[in-house]
Amino acid sequence: MKPKKMPLEVLLSHPGVRDFHVWDDTSLVWLEDQDGIGCLKYRSGDGIERISSLADSVRGGILYGGGEFAVRDSKVVFCANRNRLVAWDKHTNVLAPITPVWGRVAAPSISPDGKWVLFVFSDGENDLIGIVPLHGMDWPRQLIKGADFYLQAVWHPGGEYIAWVEWDHPLMPWQGSRIKIGEVGGMQLRLFSENWIAGHEGSAAHQPQFSPNGHWLSYLEQNGEWEDLVLYDLKKKTKRTLVQGADFMLSTPDWVQGLHSYSWDNESRFLYYIRYADAQTTLWRVNVRGGKSTRIASEPYPWLSQLSRPSTGDSPALLVSSPSLPRQMAALHNDKLEILGDIKEELSSSIPAPCQIRWKGLDGGDVFGILYLPVGSSRNHWPLLVDVHGGPTMQRSFTYAPEAGFFTSRGFAYLQVNYRGSSGFGKRYRDALQGKWGEIEVDDIYSAVAYLIEKGIADKERMAMLGNSSGGTTVLNTLRKYPGVFCCAVCSYAIADLILDAKQTHKFERFYHRYLIGDPARDAELFEERSPLFHVDEIQDPLLLFHGSDDRAVMPAQSQQLYDSLKKRNIPCSLTILDGEGHGFKKEENLRKYYRMTLDFLAEHMKMK
Repeated sequence: MKPKKMPLEVLLSHPGVRDFHVWDDTSLVWLEDQDGIGCLKYRSGDGIERISSLADSVRGGILYGGGEFAVRDSKVVFCANRNRLVAWDKHTNVLAPITPVWGRVAAPSISPDGKWVLFVFSDGENDLIGIVPLHGMDWPRQLIKGADFYLQAVWHPGGEYIAWVEWDHPLMPWQGSRIKIGEVGGMQLRLFSENWIAGHEGSAAHQPQFSPNGHWLSYLEQNGEWEDLVLYDLKKKTKRTLVQGADFMLSTPDWVQGLHSYSWDNESRFLYYIRYADAQTTLWRVNVRGGKSTRIASEPYPWLSQLSRPSTGDSPALLVSSPSLPRQMAALHNDKLEILGDIKEELSSSIPAPCQIRWKGLDGGDVFGILYLPVGSSRNHWPLLVDVHGGPTMQRSFTYAPEAGFFTSRGFAYLQVNYRGSSGFGKRYRDALQGKWGEIEVDDIYSAVAYLIEKGIADKERMAMLGNSSGGTTVLNTLRKYPGVFCCAVCSYAIADLILDAKQTHKFERFYHRYLIGDPARDAELFEERSPLFHVDEIQDPLLLFHGSDDRAVMPAQSQQLYDSLKKRNIPCSLTILDGEGHGFKKEENLRKYYRMTLDFLAEHMKMK
C-alpha cells in the first residue's frame, strides 16, 4: 500500500511551542510562531489571548535568537522585534515599552522584588548586560561590560547577587565560556564586585542558576569529553560535582540565548536534568544531599528541552516532542509527564519512526545518522534525500521532523547525517572538524550514501542532497568532490565564498573560521580551496538555489554568482530570491514556493514517477 502523501498544509501548520512558563495549573504563557512572527500567548482557565501586539514579533536579537521573555509574579517582559523590551501585566492586561528602540536586546530577567530587569544588549560591536527599571520611566544603563559576549543573567532569590555567562573572541561559547557572580545593590542598582567562578578556554561553563533557598549556584561545566552538573556553595565558596557526565551531554550548544536543560525544585532538594545521548534525551532527578540520580520515564517523547520551574507548585515543566509530534508544553506530576494546553495531533501516519544508524567513514571513524524510510513498504533501493545540517556545530535529533514525513510520504528515503563536527556525541567527535571543514564532513556525506547503497537501501542512480547555510556549503563541496554521485541538490543561502564570509560575517562568528579552517590571512590558499565559488567549474550536477532578499549573514550576491557561473556552463540551475526573508525562511507563502519548486526539481532530475 502506498503511503498517503503529507499535504503541504500539514507540513507548514505545526510550528510548535518555542518556550513557555507555567504560573499554576490553569495559567501559562508561551511563545509560538505564526507565519514567521513570534507570538506570545496567555491562557487562564479556558481562555487564550495574544499578549504581544500584531506589530511586535517576539524575538531575541542576539546570537541566533532565544531568550525572548521572562516572568515574575504577574509581570511578563519580552523582546519586541529584537530591539526593545516590553512589559505586560496579566492583572491589568496593559502593554508598556520599558526600553527605547535601540540596538538588539535579549534574555530579560526580572529581579525578585519586581523593580529591575537585567538584559543582554548589543549594538553589533559592543555587548553588555544592561539594567532598566521595570516601570520603564528611566533610561537603561550599562551594568556589566568588558567581555565580547554575554548570555542571560540570573538573580539570587535575595536580590543581592547575580550570575552570568561571558566569553571572548576567538572562542565560541562551547569552547570556553565562563561564569561570574556579582554583588549588586544601591538605590540605582550597581555592581559592587564580581568573582570568576568557573570556566576557561577549553572548558566551557554555562547555565547558572541559584537554588530557591539561596544556598547554592548550580551550573554546567565541560569535564573534558562530556559535561558535569556542579554546585557552588555561596557561603563556603566550595564546589561539588553533583552529576558527572559520562557518555552523555547535559546541554546543547549555545547558538541562542535562553537555553535551560535543568531546573531546581522549589524546595531546593532536587535538580531535574536532561541527558543528551545518541541524538535522543532522557529525564533524570538528582538528590542534592546524596547525589543519587533517578531516571524518570519520559516516553513516548525522545526529545526534551527547556526544563524550568513553575511559579507555584513543585512539578518541573518542559517541552516534549517526537519525530511525529511538534513541541508541546508538559509538566511532571507524580513522575508522569502530562501535556498542558491543547494537545497537538500526532502525525504518526505521515511521519515514519526513525532509526539511528552508524557506519564507518572513509578513514575508519564512526559516523552517525538518522534514517527515515517510507511507511508501509518493505522494498529496498529507495530514491534517497540526504539532509545536511548547518552550524556546522549542530546536530539532527529525534525531535519533530515534518520534512522527513513530507518527503518519505512521496517515496523518498530521508537521511539526516550527523557528520563529524556535530554536537551531542562528545568533544572529540565535535572537534574532529577542527581545521577540516570542507573535507571531513564532505567525506562523511559520501560514506553515508555508500553505506546505504551497500545495504541495499538507497538507489545509487537516484540520490540528492538538501542543505542550507553552512550545510549548503557542504552540499556544494560534496558536489565538487564527488561529481555524478548525486542526481542533483537543493541549496539555500549557502556560504560560497569563505574568504568574503570571514571578512564580513557578524560578530558572533567572526573568528569561527579560524577553528573550522585556519587564519584567513595566513591560510588564504586553504580558504580559497574550500570555497565553492572559486571552483564552480567542478560542479557538474543540477542545482536548485534559494536565498532570502534580506539575508545579512550571507549576502544574496553569493548565490547569484554561483547561478551566473553555472548557467554560463549550461549546468541545469535555478535561483529564487525570496522577498522579505533573512537567513532562514519563515513566511508561509515563501515556504510554499520553496517546497513546490523543490518537489518539481527532484521529480525532474531523480525521475520520480
